[in-house]
Amino acid sequence: MTGNLRILVVDDDPYLLDLLIETLKTIGYEASGAADAAQALALLQKTTFHLVITDIKMPGMSGIELSRRIHQEYPHLPVIFISGVFTSSILKTIDKEPYLPKPFRIGQLEELIARVVAEKSGEEAVRTQTVLVVDDDESFRVMLTETLKISGYGVRSVTDGEAAVRALAEGEFAVVIADIKMPGMDGIALAKHIRQNYPGLPVVLVTAYLSSAEQKEGAKVADGFLMKPFRIESITALLEDIRDSRMSQS
Repeated sequence: MTGNLRILVVDDDPYLLDLLIETLKTIGYEASGAADAAQALALLQKTTFHLVITDIKMPGMSGIELSRRIHQEYPHLPVIFISGVFTSSILKTIDKEPYLPKPFRIGQLEELIARVVAEKSGEEAVRTQTVLVVDDDESFRVMLTETLKISGYGVRSVTDGEAAVRALAEGEFAVVIADIKMPGMDGIALAKHIRQNYPGLPVVLVTAYLSSAEQKEGAKVADGFLMKPFRIESITALLEDIRDSRMSQS
């Protein structure tokens, strides 16, 4: 994907900035540069980038602060840190973000870029698929639909289990999120139908109250539970956990 990948490099060292930009262009990437975080944020508003490579120690806003802004405003844009010093406190702060200590070989940077892009491509492939939301509560159904769309998922929503069965026969879905307590076919009955007819399709059951009997019965057919009300991060994290689990089994 080198020819289609647009990379933003952020570094206050003009020599290293120019060197990285020219090297990335030679490899085949499209590359632009910013001398500080403010310039980087301005460029991000004007141009679509697929990856940001940033130094950590810079005047004004640091690379770590820049990364936080990027994740807030462009949640699917990956960031790679480069720095001459990675102390234990810095490593703790950046957590699982990819990084490369200076000096580094271009081959090392190429490998890291390829890995980050491959991981992100896998996430986007899942996100472009559609989630089926099943809930008779209109306000909750609308809220969940909008939440998933903001997170990058396609969504189809229906009001009950019978409508969900029809939707499943008409199209493909990445996951089904269903309320347990619904008139007619409830969420557990729907999950059983899915297990019998679409055995590889993940099911998440949601409810405001879960009895021990429902938990026991639901655990046999569902991939996860969510208790209402829940935070946005809870649903996206659960979907990613299900995706990772399915990928590891395949």
